[in-house]
Amino acid sequence: MQNNLNIRGEPIQSVYSGFRKGQYVVNRRYQRKLVWKKYEKQKFIDSIIKQFPVPLFLGVSFIDTKKGTCFEILDGMQRLEAITSFIEGRFSVNCRYFDLSVISETNDLLKSGLLRQNNPVLDRDTCSAILSYPLPISTTGYSSSADVDETFRRINTGGVRLSRHEVRQAGALSEFAQLVRRCATYIRGDSSHLDIVDLRNIHEISLTHDDLDYGIKIRRTFWNAFHILTEENILASRDEELIAHTLLYILFKEKSQTSSKYLDSVYSPSNTASDQASDAVLKSGIDNLYKYFCHTFDVLKSVFEEGNTNLAQHLYTNDAQKIGQAYQVIFLAVYHKLINENKIIQNKAKLNSKLENIATDCMGILFKDVKWLNSHRSQLVDAVSGVIGDCFDNSGSADPATQSWLENFENILNQSRTENVCYDFKCGIHDLRNDVQKQPDDISKIVKTLCAMHNSHIGSSYILLGVADTDKAALRHEQLYGYKAKGYEEFKVVGVGDEAKKLHKDIDGYQQYIFQKIESLNIDDSFKRNITRNVKFIRYYDKDVVVFKIDRMPKPALFDGNVFVRKIANVDPNPVRQEFMFDFYEEFKAQGQQYPYQS
Repeated sequence: MQNNLNIRGEPIQSVYSGFRKGQYVVNRRYQRKLVWKKYEKQKFIDSIIKQFPVPLFLGVSFIDTKKGTCFEILDGMQRLEAITSFIEGRFSVNCRYFDLSVISETNDLLKSGLLRQNNPVLDRDTCSAILSYPLPISTTGYSSSADVDETFRRINTGGVRLSRHEVRQAGALSEFAQLVRRCATYIRGDSSHLDIVDLRNIHEISLTHDDLDYGIKIRRTFWNAFHILTEENILASRDEELIAHTLLYILFKEKSQTSSKYLDSVYSPSNTASDQASDAVLKSGIDNLYKYFCHTFDVLKSVFEEGNTNLAQHLYTNDAQKIGQAYQVIFLAVYHKLINENKIIQNKAKLNSKLENIATDCMGILFKDVKWLNSHRSQLVDAVSGVIGDCFDNSGSADPATQSWLENFENILNQSRTENVCYDFKCGIHDLRNDVQKQPDDISKIVKTLCAMHNSHIGSSYILLGVADTDKAALRHEQLYGYKAKGYEEFKVVGVGDEAKKLHKDIDGYQQYIFQKIESLNIDDSFKRNITRNVKFIRYYDKDVVVFKIDRMPKPALFDGNVFVRKIANVDPNPVRQEFMFDFYEEFKAQGQQYPYQS
């Protein structure tokens, strides 16, 4: 990778201009979570104001067909995010904010209402000095994913900059490592549409403390809200470490181990333990394991929500000892019942009662000053399974996880923050008018949008039916049907149940109507199958929601004989003109071939 190494000083204003164009990206496959606290950001910006030298920024350059030369950040993501966030007024330094009128990019955003000027502001001379400060940037051209991963690993394994598990995960591409990462983001809720995330959007899915007004609050994640892990432990990826140990037990049972040394070997390339773990994942199927793990988590979380969600109090009589191990044991016992024995919970409140003080009553080894061994874990899993056994009934389903949707609804909402071209929201399929009528409906418009999404971005695209796209739409729905929306972060879930009852008798009639209308549309049969097999009807609290999904296929999707594309959050009303069709096909093909999606 060193043959085309380029080291330069680039003014912050130039870096910010590239940032606004989407030329700086983060690869979540190996990158650390965005975890700097506000005082750390302020201290770094203060160093720039005082003209102190700052560490080198390191990245890989690659060509994007739309954006030109782009920069994948290998080292310096926290610092770059601090700079861009300060320029956009997300926090102050020495009680003063950046003056948005100093440069045209922020001034335009200010005038359009996308940014707000906070006061008091820094003087213009200081703002100009910040913009002219040269950042030391080292860039190398992309050669292969393996080289990029190895570079990142070497950067972060020589010091104390990453926690032990973050070093394990750095550049880890094995099936097992990817499974752990997927399960971890599912639980934390910081999932993204793709591994490659535009730096402009990374703050939306970053784990943050209450002193910052953006991102996903650490205290509201499952691990912290249920008192299993501290905020600092979550930032150090102790949640992923716990998940890794849990999955290894699921894969190997008595042959697994509980030590950090064993986990190191599982994450070490070409190590026998690493090969065995990846082979076991491939044998069971990574998607199946992910589905079963997330299903068990969803079920167990709903059980805990029946009572005291402070597990340090609920599972223990007195002081909580080794609560991470206690949760792992309970999770594995429930997993065994739900997945291995294919059972369902007959009464969540009863199971919640059975789990009260179970760590104190049944897990005495946690209170002893002895090394935690796999034999201890196995004994406790068997013991807890016996205690909770009468809370389960036979399922009768061929798939233990059929009652849990693979891709968590809230995670889909979270992902929409980073790639709005791939997501859309609608209250329902009928207009929100006083005289709501069955005809006309929006099924044709929904399918057209799905086709345009498919043609504009790789990966899967979604339309969520039963989620208001604006507060005004949520209010109108409430006025029309008399029910308030269920809030999740900034999203308003109104549901489609009221519309279904009014115009289609019930949700079954609603579902039948949707499928019949899709079948009648003028699109290729392969795309009809793509859409209809991915339609999911799910229950979110007391709301019925419909999830439309289309997976990327090798050929473009035609709607009514035309090719449509989606620009930002809207479908271009005009189809791609014939004289531009060659350019469209070239770009469509390039989207699936260019780095960083394929090497």
